[in-house]
Amino acid sequence: MATVLVIEDEWVLGQVLEQVLGTAGHDVVMARTLAAARERLRAGGVDLVLLDVNLPDGSGLEFLQELRGELGVRVPVLVLSGMKQEDSVVRGLELGADDYVTKPFSPRELLARIGRWTRG
Repeated sequence: MATVLVIEDEWVLGQVLEQVLGTAGHDVVMARTLAAARERLRAGGVDLVLLDVNLPDGSGLEFLQELRGELGVRVPVLVLSGMKQEDSVVRGLELGADDYVTKPFSPRELLARIGRWTRG
């Protein structure tokens, strides 16, 4: 399966994501901050990024621009956010997200979306 970098600062949700993705056979790497995510991405080996929008050290959407721009990251990025407004979803997609999943989410739907982007 895929190595998924989960960028999520909420501890309980991070644990849930680790469990859901791990049970489905994915290797999960957690980053609680954007700084930790940058470091992990530089190390390589990530097949997909699951990105929260509101993080303690910055905006996930600004980080998305950085990923697609100066860092040149081309792996699929799925935004996972509680921001359900159409403007937020459209902005995330326009900034380079491959998909946008709103919280609360269905684990089955999330896995299906991840599977869509990680099939080899």
